[in-house]
Amino acid sequence: MMHLIKYPLDETVKRFFNESAAKGFEMREGQMEMANEICTAITEKRPLAVEAEVGIGKSFAYLVPALIQFFRERRQVIIATSTIALQEQLYHDAQSVLKMLGVHANIILAKGMKNYACMKRVHSLYSRHKNDIYYGRLWQTVRNGQQDKAEITMNISDTEWDKISISNFGKDCCKSCLYTRSCQYHKMRSALVYESAIVICNQNMLVSHLMNQQKGKGLFSSSVSTYIIDEAHNIESKFRNAYTTSYSKSDIVYIISESVKNIRNPILKSNAEEIIMELEELFRMFRVQVHKQELESEGDVTSFFLEMNKDISEKLILIRRKLATLNARTEKDAGAILQFLREVSNSADDNLVWLEKDKRLRLCVCQKDIRKDISRLLFTQGRCTILTSATISDKETGTPREKCSYYLNSIGYPAIGMVSEPKKSPFDYDNHTMLYCSAALPYPSIDRRKQYREASIPEIVKLLEVTNGKALILFTSKEDMEYVYKKLSNMQLPYKILMQSKTSSQAYQLDKFKADTNSVILGTGTYWEGINVEGESLSQVIIYKLPFPVPEPIIDYKMSLTENPIDEVAVPEMVIQLKQGVGRLIRSASDTGIVSILEPRVSLGKAKYADVALDALSVKNRADSIEELHTFWDKITNEGSQR
Repeated sequence: MMHLIKYPLDETVKRFFNESAAKGFEMREGQMEMANEICTAITEKRPLAVEAEVGIGKSFAYLVPALIQFFRERRQVIIATSTIALQEQLYHDAQSVLKMLGVHANIILAKGMKNYACMKRVHSLYSRHKNDIYYGRLWQTVRNGQQDKAEITMNISDTEWDKISISNFGKDCCKSCLYTRSCQYHKMRSALVYESAIVICNQNMLVSHLMNQQKGKGLFSSSVSTYIIDEAHNIESKFRNAYTTSYSKSDIVYIISESVKNIRNPILKSNAEEIIMELEELFRMFRVQVHKQELESEGDVTSFFLEMNKDISEKLILIRRKLATLNARTEKDAGAILQFLREVSNSADDNLVWLEKDKRLRLCVCQKDIRKDISRLLFTQGRCTILTSATISDKETGTPREKCSYYLNSIGYPAIGMVSEPKKSPFDYDNHTMLYCSAALPYPSIDRRKQYREASIPEIVKLLEVTNGKALILFTSKEDMEYVYKKLSNMQLPYKILMQSKTSSQAYQLDKFKADTNSVILGTGTYWEGINVEGESLSQVIIYKLPFPVPEPIIDYKMSLTENPIDEVAVPEMVIQLKQGVGRLIRSASDTGIVSILEPRVSLGKAKYADVALDALSVKNRADSIEELHTFWDKITNEGSQR
């Protein structure tokens, strides 16, 4: 242990990497530089933002300094990510670092409650189906301590898991639960508060902690020394979600119904029924607005503008007045709904009000500018916060802070914070990759959507012939994806065509894609950044359209703050998402492949942002024709067969 505190942090970290390299540990370009910057940030208790492309080994670059510092201070270190896959990888990486250091520390893998089976809910199902072998085995499994979904070997459908996973957690529900002492999730949550440990959690949990900490109810220890946020390009949206209050019609109806449930007064019950009828009409008007916007949208939209017209405004006032009268005469408080509806009706300069459609239509309210709140919560003086991701810069030129300015401004990054020069991937992109920008398709405007789709099919078929399938096609619209899937599936192509599933898990579809080397998979949404496929199975990424943000309330608000909304908001948003999509191609030093962008706006520099977008990509080797791609790919495959 003495060797970890004998020398300054940066010297100790340097010794670790040098000694590890002497034992065969692979030192990567940029890794030691990043580790040194993190040492400075930890020592000086300053924020640090660092972009580290794939292959840098950024996990070890921050784990080594953070774990060594943990033994110096014995204060919690929190590492937050966006995905369970990265959480689990970091857990194993941290164990490896500790082993190499020759020390032991408690590492808590803190997953969200939906990842754990609730013993009470499982036992309830078992009690109702005692003769069913499946439920008997399930109860025995969770009773024996296997409550993490990843540890349960039984085949449980998503629908079934929703019935047995933990749906609520807190003093009230846990206090009356007979299984609290045996609950794996309860034990983990207790350890988060009281133990000196390295915690690996998701970003939602970190945001929840920071917001609740203000009320003295933080999820972690009060002595946290360092926050490390990986995949940090997602952190603004996590805060935005946390600051948003939303209700569906069903939510409000339930609260109103509960308020008069045990009341015999027929007048009050009649009042409640009147309010529910008014709500039905209000949400009908909302649905009309949403449907109109869906028809006019180019991409996948879940957030919609609320036009506060005369009819809606009057309906909200009527509902509020009737609800206030009802609330004054019942024991159960509906004050939160009243306050929410006031904010909707009086959406002044500081609030955004919009509609959101997922499984249900929801009415949402959030303060417009949350940058100061994010800054205040994330960058507390006397504590180190490290932000890292493969994609936080949107420009190739300027100072490090200028390259990442859009991202940094969106989270209120402080002037005192350090910003690192982006760490470029050590992978051989020049010899292993090629970029092709098609000029064969028409401009993808709404009125040319049909022509664009029709023209895309022969172009995609030609591109798939180059790599003999082995491709991921990324879309910004489910409608486009389903159109292309249907067309390709009916063409009797010599490779299996797969599509991101609505029902089965993402992992299931990706396993099929990996197993059939020549297959092609189509995806949108999480497929832009949530998948990791190494090797020959993914040899080409086809970008169907540039991932410009679709018009929606949050983006519209950001654009309203700038003089040049396209260059200052839309293009940076697009570039960061494009880099994520292109980043699916090369996941290891031996990977090779092609990036094809179908949209003609980037070919031959037709759009003024074309150079900005293409310069931001790691793939610099460009082809002007599909014939050049064939030549490049033949060369790559021949070289690969000779290795």
